[in-house]
This record gives sequence, structure tokens and C-alpha cells, in this order.
Amino acid sequence: MKTPKNFKYRALLTVITAAVTLFITACDENGGITIPSGATELTVSTISNKTLDNPPANITITEVKGNFSQVALEQESNQNFQTIPFSPFVAGMKTNGTLGEMTTKFIIRDIYTKVKFQIHKPENKETPSDPDFVSGSERYSFIIKGTYNGISFVYKSKKSLYVTVNFSPSVNLNYKTMNITIAFNELGWFKNGSADLNPSNPANGNMIDENIKNSFKNAFLDNDKNGQPD
Repeated sequence: MKTPKNFKYRALLTVITAAVTLFITACDENGGITIPSGATELTVSTISNKTLDNPPANITITEVKGNFSQVALEQESNQNFQTIPFSPFVAGMKTNGTLGEMTTKFIIRDIYTKVKFQIHKPENKETPSDPDFVSGSERYSFIIKGTYNGISFVYKSKKSLYVTVNFSPSVNLNYKTMNITIAFNELGWFKNGSADLNPSNPANGNMIDENIKNSFKNAFLDNDKNGQPD
């Protein structure tokens, strides 16, 4: 006996609809909220880790903010990077030892060994959410405000900086909500060996930008958000 074509069509449609519904509404096994199946809602935070034998004596930093994009984590199993999709965003970075939140997005559950991100210089067609990152035809990726020898300064990086930081140890992102913290050390931003770098001197720009890039030294699991590895 042949099965009517319209019955086969209805049966196939039912299966497809059920599969799509399951994918969209799959709940985390721990309960609480509805999230994409197999994903962790990951918060990425930053914290200042002040360690330097010879910190700059005459520099005080009052505000730090960056234009961030392209956050990605490297999977331990295959060394592929899982990218967290979002548009470039401006985030402040606290230098008083408290946690600053960069972003919160979903990522596939797995064990990860590295985190990488871009401190992003906006393209001409982009309009940053913070007007400090645009001045006429100039675009900036990272802004530091403070005083040097008692005189106010604003340092603005004109480069996109690509940063990769190892997790120590690797992190297993396997729960509904988790947090990783990236530590940075701002004390070295305006140093060249034992000499201080005047942030208002354009000749120091390349060295300061390299110091900013290299100041991100460590990343770790920090679910209780106390700024210390779990």
C-alpha cells in the first residue's frame, strides 16, 4: 500500500519543525534560563595587576578605555579559535584593582587554552560609541588619561593592536554562566627600561603602543569575579 504524498510531506515537516524548535529553545541542564544548546554565557573581564620593579614615578593614570573587537578563544582539542561575534565596542579598564567587564556573549562549551582580541582602530566608515575615539579624520584604538609631572595628558593610540594571552591553566567552559579575567599591568606602559616615557611626546608612540600590547600577561577562570584564579 502506497503512502499518500501529502502524508509524507506533513510527516517530514513535523520532524523538521521539532528539530528547529529543539535547537532554538534547548535549555541548559542546570535550569534557570533558556540559552543556545551546548553554549556557555561567558563574561570577559579585565583587572589591573600592578607588578614592576621600577614603576614610573611621575605618572598618574586616571582613566583607561579601549575599542575592542574580535574576541576569540582557542580550543585545546584542535587549536581552532572560536570567535565571539559582536560589533566593536568601547570598554573602560579599571586600574584600582577591581574588575572591569568587557563583554558577555555565548560560546561553545569546550576546554580553551588561549584568548585573543583586537584593540581596534575604527575604520573611516565606523562611528564609535565614544566620541573620544574620533577627532576629525583621525581614529584611535586605546585612550589613556592622567598626569605626567603634574601636567594633564591624553594618550591616544593610532594603531590596531592584536593581543594573544595564554590561559594558565587551560579553562573548561562547561557551565551555564562563567567568567574569565584577563590581567594587565599598566605600570609598564610609559617605561623604556629604567627610563620614563613622556606620553605627550609623539616620538614615544610606537614604544608605548608596544608596551600596551605586551601588558596583557595572564588570563584565568574567575567565576567568583574576585580577580584571582579559581
